[in-house]
Amino acid sequence: MNRARHRLCLSLLPLALCCAETPAAAEIGASVSVSSQARFRGYSLSSGRPVAALALSYDDAGGFYAGGSATAVATAHSGARFLGVQGNVGYARRLESGATLDVGVDRSEYSEYFSAGRNAGYTEVYVGLITPNVSSHIYYSPNYFGFGYSTFYGEIDGILRPSPNWRLNAHIGTIVRTDGERKPGYDWRLGISTQTGGVDWQLALSGGGPKPDFYNERRHSRTALSVGATYAF
Repeated sequence: MNRARHRLCLSLLPLALCCAETPAAAEIGASVSVSSQARFRGYSLSSGRPVAALALSYDDAGGFYAGGSATAVATAHSGARFLGVQGNVGYARRLESGATLDVGVDRSEYSEYFSAGRNAGYTEVYVGLITPNVSSHIYYSPNYFGFGYSTFYGEIDGILRPSPNWRLNAHIGTIVRTDGERKPGYDWRLGISTQTGGVDWQLALSGGGPKPDFYNERRHSRTALSVGATYAF
């Protein structure tokens, strides 16, 4: 999986952990994904409903990459509705140590379905280090989800490959508001995935705190089990 798709799969459908490496030539990729819900940093973006996403990506041999994706959510009464779009551009460079330096910017826009009657969008810049088994990133947003405050988010992701077609992955992250008005939040995820017939199947348990999730006019536990599938072509 190339770098652009790596950024998108972590942010929109974070069920399969992908550790990027510098390719030998430019790549253009696309993928379709379905999931029992869209989860992001310990919260459900789709109010616990199933989602489908289409992602496109470009990964240049010189290290520049770009990608974009669109997500729809299956609702109880009105069929599928638009949930949001996300795009990113960045640059990755292999260091002498063997790790890859990854820098870039991403933009997310979410519909009124997600944000209770208003459009919600935000921009983040990020920097990180990627190795074959561990990656870490720090993100900064000047106006997180349009709430009027800035944030720093840090994450570490790890992966183990017990066999060629199986992957075990883990994630931990924390978010801090720069105004100091709330305690730092945290999120975590443990997952397993396998490939059969060109499809990547994913199962993940995720959660976070200290605040609960809130959608459909009631509180929900932030611990949730998600299942999904991705086909790349």
